[in-house]
Amino acid sequence: MSLLVSCKKDDFSYPDSKIWAHRVNDTTMAIEKSKKFIGLEVDAIYSEYQDEIFVGHNIEDTTNGLTLGTWFNAIEKPSDKYFWIDFKNLDTKNADKVADIICSIMESKEMEDNLFVESYDTKALKIVKKHNLRVILWTENLQWNKVDTVTWITDTRRMIEELEPDALSNEDAMYGLLIEHFSEQNIHLWQKTPKTHKEENIKRTHELCRNKSVKAVLVDYDQPLAIENTGK
Repeated sequence: MSLLVSCKKDDFSYPDSKIWAHRVNDTTMAIEKSKKFIGLEVDAIYSEYQDEIFVGHNIEDTTNGLTLGTWFNAIEKPSDKYFWIDFKNLDTKNADKVADIICSIMESKEMEDNLFVESYDTKALKIVKKHNLRVILWTENLQWNKVDTVTWITDTRRMIEELEPDALSNEDAMYGLLIEHFSEQNIHLWQKTPKTHKEENIKRTHELCRNKSVKAVLVDYDQPLAIENTGK
């Protein structure tokens, strides 16, 4: 049974830099990219058998044995950074346990309010919110699924009303629709970028960051671009 561990949650202020590191899924990357980026995104999976959160994109990644707590141990002063945890298997059965573990990690690292939990499961995120954790709702992707635009707008609006998320997220191909219909929400995006700073990718990154509704953009660059105070 969950003890309902609760994190401190005050008024939130995003960092000046909107460019965060994407899929920082090992400790070597965590050490290096935390020195360069203000924000890091990490994939996470909960193991019911071990009652533990592991870093990984797929369930088989749990065999690597890298726990989320160990991942945070690799980062110097995580209280000074921002984190986006992409939860791959969050559901209503494990949401309380997941939130308890995350809040315990945050307490041990003196992290007060610099972390988001992302999922597409609205009901599970509602449970996570009860622990005063900030949540990101991953919205349906029209590029991947056969959903018409009207249905997408209606369903997304319904989920927002039900959950009242701290932010919405999707890949940058959904940027136009998110901005057109949900510009009042904080929007987090994942930009498909190579590690090199090619001109077309840099141009797109700038475009995304100029919009005031966009608060974070995940990139695979080795280091962030020089985009400061853009679209605040």
